[in-house]
This record gives sequence, structure tokens and C-alpha cells, in this order.
Amino acid sequence: MSTQSNPRPYGFIRPMDPTRDLNAVADLVEAAFELKNDPEGHLLIENMRQHARRLSDPDASFLDTLNARMSWADGLVWEDHGKVVGNITLIPHLDGFKRVTMIANVSVQDDYRRKGIAHELTLWGLRRCQASGVKEVYLQVRHDNASAIRLYADLGFHKLHSVSVWRLRNSRNAPKSAPTKANQDIKRRRYRDWRLQKAWLSEAYPRKTRWYAGLSFGALSPYSWFVPAYWAQMMQVEHFALRQENTLLGTLSWQRRMAQIDALLLTMPLELNEDDENERARALLSHFVNNFWDHAKVNLEYPMGHATQGIKDAGFTLVHDLDWMYLRI
Repeated sequence: MSTQSNPRPYGFIRPMDPTRDLNAVADLVEAAFELKNDPEGHLLIENMRQHARRLSDPDASFLDTLNARMSWADGLVWEDHGKVVGNITLIPHLDGFKRVTMIANVSVQDDYRRKGIAHELTLWGLRRCQASGVKEVYLQVRHDNASAIRLYADLGFHKLHSVSVWRLRNSRNAPKSAPTKANQDIKRRRYRDWRLQKAWLSEAYPRKTRWYAGLSFGALSPYSWFVPAYWAQMMQVEHFALRQENTLLGTLSWQRRMAQIDALLLTMPLELNEDDENERARALLSHFVNNFWDHAKVNLEYPMGHATQGIKDAGFTLVHDLDWMYLRI
């Protein structure tokens, strides 16, 4: 594949060059995804700009420069008269031993929208993946972004599932107590809870996109002590179980990620009625907030449309609803 597309009346595609494009790409992504008022999004943008400064610093060490290039080198930009007006980032991942690619940061400057630039960038990104031997490509798109969903569907992507992304940022919205119904209690998970928790995990966190979680789901098993490869992640995770007498109602797993944002995995049957799933989510999450939360940032992803009020009642704020989309090339 050529490194530069044929010039259009309004520009051309070329590989991203971190040494000169990072600041412009940061501006595009910040504007396209409205990250000015999103603290975590702002951190991503600032990280890009820090890398840009390192690359432009004549006193930067070789390792700093190499790290910056490796972090942001794989992508394409649309340039018009010397100005970057569009961008796509291609992020490599491993799903077991299989290489997959995540498409991210597809953004176009306002004045250049509705000219087919996002379509062309995505098409060229797919060609780049194919040329490198990658067979599976994934992306996340906001559930309410109908035009972007149509664009990806036209290119052959199909929807896998939808998730709501929730965040616990500060104590202002935290509940004062962790209410449970009569005869219910929350304690540490038992070994025998794993059979149901494993089944509920398969419903709430489909296997097709687990590679993106930053956690080997095998490490959630109480029997993973027999697998040394899981030990490091096991030490990061704590599990809680909600019971009514001897019946397991739901579980919550908390992954502490040190400098990164902590993650929660909530499980219960997805076929519950609305009141029951809200009550179970509220009880488990409130228990975590009141007894274990150290006011670090915490993320929770859960199937869209499920346990919404219960999660809000526990102090979480909805960040966005996302559709997972997939293409085999």
C-alpha cells in the first residue's frame, strides 16, 4: 500500500508522524469527543501533548523518544495545505495469542466533515491492518452517534453489544449507607460461588471483547492459585457476594490498578426484573463505596439499560453508552 493517497481537492492521507503531528491530533480528538470537561479525557490529551514535547526537546533521552514514538506511531492523518484535519489511531492488542486491532480516535475537523474523510481514513486503516496480517478489527462508538454507526456498518462492521460506562469520581454523590433487604448480607465470595459468578460474567462481559478489559478473567476464579501466570492479577482483585440466606444474588469484583483507574465487575442474572436488579446493584456497590473505596477513580462497565438506577444510587455517574462493533477482514 502506498504511504500517501492520491491528493483530493481538500487534502490527502498519510501515515501519522508523532514528531510533528501529535499536538494537532490532540486538538482534533479533544474537539471531536468533547473532552474539555472530562477529567479522564483531559489526561489522555495531556499525555499526548507531553509526548509531543518530549519528541521536540533536543535534550530528550533516547528512551523517552522511543517510548513516545512507540505509543503514537500507528495511525493515519488527513492533511490539507500543511494542516492536519483528520486522524485515525490503530491500537494493537492480543486476544490470547491472536493479534487484533482497535480503531480509535477517528476525528475530523468541523470544516472538513461530510466530505467522506472519516470513511476514507477508516478504509485505509483497514487496509493497513490487512497488510500487517491482522484479521479482526474492533471499535467502540457512542450509542447515540447514528452517523458514525452507519459509516462503520457500510464498511462491514456489525454490532456486538452495548455497554454503559460509569465512573465514581468523588464522595459528593456517595451513599451514606449500604441498604440490603431483610435476610440479605454481603460478605467475601466463597469458593462455591464461582459456578454462578462465572455464568453471570459470560452474560455481562462477553468473551468476544474480554481482551480489552486489562484483566485475565481466569484470574477471577478462586482456583487460579494453581496457575502461577494468574498470581499477580489475583493479588489485585477482591470479591464480594450478596446473599439471601444461602442463595447467591450477585457478586462484585474490585480490581485495584495502582496508578490507573480501578475497575469493578458487577454480576447478577440479566433476566431479573428492574426492581430486583437495581436493588442488588445498589446493595453491592454501596457496600464497596462505604467500606472499601479510598476515593480513587473507579470505572464500572455494565450492559446498557441494566441496573441503571441502582448504579446511580450508589454514587456513580454515567460517562457514556457505547456500542462495540467488529469486522473480520
